[in-house]
Amino acid sequence: MKKFKFKLDKLLGYKDQLLENEMLTLAALNEEMGKANAEIKRLRAERERLAADMRGKADSKEGAKPADYQIFSRYDNSLKEEIRGLKAVVASLAVQIEKQIEAIKKLKLETKSLEIMKESKLAGYRKEAMKADELMIDEYVSTVKVMSASRVAEGSAGGFI
Repeated sequence: MKKFKFKLDKLLGYKDQLLENEMLTLAALNEEMGKANAEIKRLRAERERLAADMRGKADSKEGAKPADYQIFSRYDNSLKEEIRGLKAVVASLAVQIEKQIEAIKKLKLETKSLEIMKESKLAGYRKEAMKADELMIDEYVSTVKVMSASRVAEGSAGGFI
């Protein structure tokens, strides 16, 4: 019997490659999300440090000058804007990640159905191979019996002549 070949093997391989690529894309998005969240955390800590410095200046003997307040206010606003921008990036990445997860789920479902189909076809192939093997064994046994019977018949017939 000829070797088993699944006709949709190329499609299954293609879907597996697509799935791998989508997983890599998801990993990159997650990494980007992690970096953006870390940057937000860093900027918040910077704002806290800046506010503590300003309070320290205000509480000192010299006190804070109007220029110090102005610099503080501008820098604080700049940090707030950066944080807002990064939050928008994080929100956008969250949407992209959700879409990516849905695409991965769909591809996994498609590849799983192809793998199930392949297993089913392989099981059918094995069943047919077993039937063919059984038939070949039956034919061999029948041939041996016929040959054995003809030898016995020749031997008994040969004794009378």
